[in-house]
Amino acid sequence: MQFHVTHLARVASTMDAARESAESGAPEGTTVVADEQTAGRGRAAHAWYSPAGQSLYVSVVLRPALAPSQTGWITMLAALAVCDCVSEIGDWSTEREPAQSAAPNPFDAQSSVSPSPVSIKWFNDVLLRGRKVCGVLVETSITGEQLDYAVLGIGLNVNTRFDEAPPDVRSRATSLLNEWRGQPAALDRAAVLRRLLARFGARYDALMAEPASPAAEYAAHVETLGRDVRISAGDAWIEGRALRIDADGALVVRTATGERRVGFGEVL
Repeated sequence: MQFHVTHLARVASTMDAARESAESGAPEGTTVVADEQTAGRGRAAHAWYSPAGQSLYVSVVLRPALAPSQTGWITMLAALAVCDCVSEIGDWSTEREPAQSAAPNPFDAQSSVSPSPVSIKWFNDVLLRGRKVCGVLVETSITGEQLDYAVLGIGLNVNTRFDEAPPDVRSRATSLLNEWRGQPAALDRAAVLRRLLARFGARYDALMAEPASPAAEYAAHVETLGRDVRISAGDAWIEGRALRIDADGALVVRTATGERRVGFGEVL
């Protein structure tokens, strides 16, 4: 994939800017990167903490040859690309200085992959040592049974400081800088962006060449599996044991009344 990157100093939301480009016929790979968002958003209309000059706020226009029912593949693929990128940037297996306790990251008991400090919280959060370091968001335009385009948004906390963040953000989020051993002055956001786009582009090209669900690899990184979960899905609450990931990215939960597929929601 060829990425055509536009850098903006300040924007309401890179998702909105990329969507406007897509509606105007912008080619696949059109990418909007901002130093600051004034109205950044995450999944389920949550606001995304977007301080100026600290994180990566990236949205990419995609025109995949996929069915609308397969758009979950893009979210899973992007989360895996972020895991690739973060894992390659630093050695997170050692504690940063000063030492900080890491939350457990249990994996699917059937997975042969060893636990890693970089994991995925279903559906669209990437965790580093058990704290959120990145969020992935995919928005689509669909006409009938045709997927017109998708906009992929990635918010990656690179040098993010949380002293002015809302309390709920401070309690659950982290950044690459916060977790880096030795605490350098700052990480090169441009270099992180290049690596991130390269990893996503390679995975996306492979998917378009041979369309197949990435659910199996995605599931091997999902720390949610094997746990008792409580999920907010619209107006519904779902409780039970997270069992597996279906091909479309849905989470299968064993509830008191039997297995239930959950296509969207937030694990609390």
